[in-house]
Amino acid sequence: MARLVSDALRIMRLAISRRNTNDPDSDDPTLLGYLNDFVSLTMGADIRLFDNYGTLRFEIDETVEDGIYTFNDVGADFEFETISDSAFISLSDPPSGSLSWIPLQIYLDPNEFYAYWGVENTDVLTLGMPTDMLFYANQFIFRTIPDQAYTVNIYGYKKHGDFSDVGNPALDFDYWLRYLAYGAALNYAMDYRYADDIKASIKRDFTHERNLMLTRNHNQIKYFRANPSF
Repeated sequence: MARLVSDALRIMRLAISRRNTNDPDSDDPTLLGYLNDFVSLTMGADIRLFDNYGTLRFEIDETVEDGIYTFNDVGADFEFETISDSAFISLSDPPSGSLSWIPLQIYLDPNEFYAYWGVENTDVLTLGMPTDMLFYANQFIFRTIPDQAYTVNIYGYKKHGDFSDVGNPALDFDYWLRYLAYGAALNYAMDYRYADDIKASIKRDFTHERNLMLTRNHNQIKYFRANPSF
């Protein structure tokens, strides 16, 4: 049975003892705002969930002369909270029998990236297959500049978008229900200056749900063998 946004709001009301939906300080839009703030702004920094790990696949080509792309440019249906150091690139239409994918080096520090490639030097770069990519300020910056169409695969933890206020949408996963509800309720209690003992009670419930999430996450990850360091 799917768990819905309305289920999370119901638990939030119980946690903060605000059950009057006509109260402007705790009506559905207000509580939904706290739920969305938690899931899109706090959750990704608080916990890295196995379920939020995903692949972004997109095309780059020679038409973008500075090699800079945004999430909108590549038609991404999600943004990354963080990315891993794993990425691969290949010709979009590789010849038969050729190597299909090669690693793409990812940089997160613009100083390191531009110390190697130089700044504002796109007019002197030789076109070719990109070997390096800088991910910074929600931009993908490729060097060298593509000389034709390439397909890029990047892996990382996805940033969660807001839940819609239309149609009572389902949560992504049922087991997120109480973690999200108590996390949003705790932020609400802090903003509305609840008494310390009430905030401590909500925090205990949140910590319990967070530990359950971490246990589930660990149980999923532990079956994957670690890559050797040599």
